This record gives sequence, structure tokens and C-alpha cells, in this order.
Amino acid sequence: MSNKCKLCVIQICLFLITSCATSNTTKESTEPEAQQSPLDGIWIGEFDIRGRGPYDFTAIHLQDKAYAFSLKAKAMCVGTLSFDGEHILNKYVLFALDGGPFDWANLTGTLEVDEESKKISTYFKTLNGGDTGALSVTYSELYEQPSSLEYTQGDWSYTDRDELTSTISINEEGVFTGNDSDGCKYLGYLDIINPQFNVYRTKLEVSECGSVNDEYEGVAFINENTLAVQIANKKYALFYAFEKKQ
Repeated sequence: MSNKCKLCVIQICLFLITSCATSNTTKESTEPEAQQSPLDGIWIGEFDIRGRGPYDFTAIHLQDKAYAFSLKAKAMCVGTLSFDGEHILNKYVLFALDGGPFDWANLTGTLEVDEESKKISTYFKTLNGGDTGALSVTYSELYEQPSSLEYTQGDWSYTDRDELTSTISINEEGVFTGNDSDGCKYLGYLDIINPQFNVYRTKLEVSECGSVNDEYEGVAFINENTLAVQIANKKYALFYAFEKKQ
């Protein structure tokens, strides 16, 4: 790949991440509720790439922003989303799970709605690798559970695939502090976006953690006793599946 092309990829990645994140971990007041988009929600499904798969895929869509992760593919996605009433366009920066950006992908497709379900079917191509694939996700009623800081209050813990354990304690205002087993320190907060729906705005500042030190922004949702958190900045994307301590 030419240097000019590589520079283009970097500029696109920085633009998409900047449009989905800001760098302020100070607790803010809840913003006014925006009108719901037909694509807003938690979407769960799978994808294949170059004939390999299927790989799990969980996405959160909020207006023109999109966040997603795949545990099997060990990847996260952060980007933008548009819908003209017929066609869907996703532009994702692709990150290694708990790592840095490695590619960029365009997804195009359609929304199918019937009496029983809503389904998004898209095809994609990555910019760097030139890989192609298909993605299919279905709207999850998990999104329609109410959100409340009361549900998030308490102590949470998560151990990742590398046996690194992270623990946080969330107070009644959604502010949390914590650390991991490598000594990294966490300070951040969860905030309500719309109390009718099960997605929270999340900001986190990591310190005493070497190159990972920075501020991150993203989203979270609750599934039974699990708080799934997806956050990113220009350099890294981090995923946590915290389990509530009893």
C-alpha cells in the first residue's frame, strides 16, 4: 500500500473516532432525549468474512453512531451509521479487542421489518485487507428494558481471556472507581441516555497504565447480571463484561 493510501486510512480512522468520542470524563448532566431512529437499539447476530465464520456480532446503534464487538473474532468496531429509509450505510473503524485500530470497513445493506422482528442485512469490504463478507443482525428486545443508575450501583468484576481481572465500584450517581490486576487505575461514570431504553453513556479515564493511559468514551448495556462496556479513543478500544458481585 502506498504512503498516500496509508495516510488516507489514518485520517479516516481519526475522523470516525473523533465523531463518536470526546475527551472529557467529568460527570455531565443528561442531554435531552433525541428522537428515536428506526435503527436505534441493540442488534445481535453474526457475520462471515472470506467464507470463514460465523462470528458473533453485537451492535449498539444510537442515532448516527454505531458501536459493536465480536468476542469470537476478537474485534471491536466504532463508527457512523446512516439510513435514508431504504438503504443503510455503516462506516466502521476496526479495532483488535482491547487493542488498536487495524482496518476500516464500509457496510451497505437494508432493513427488513415484519410483525415479529426487525433485521439488518449488510455486505462489507475492508479498506486495507480488501476482505469481503456478510453481516446479519436482529433487533433485540433487550434494548427495551428500562435504564436506571440504581441498576448499575454496586461492585463489578471482569476477568478477560488473558486472565486480567478488572474491578469497579459504582455509586448512586453512576460515578465509578476501580483498578485491574496489573495496577491500572480507573475513574469514570455511567449516564442515562433515555430511561426507557437499556443503553448507558460511558466515559472512563485510565491512569498508571503505560500506553493505555488516556480518556475513553462509549456505551454500555445490562444483560441480567452482566454490564457490557464498549469504550474507545483514537488509539485503543476496550471491552469489559463486568459481572455484578453478590
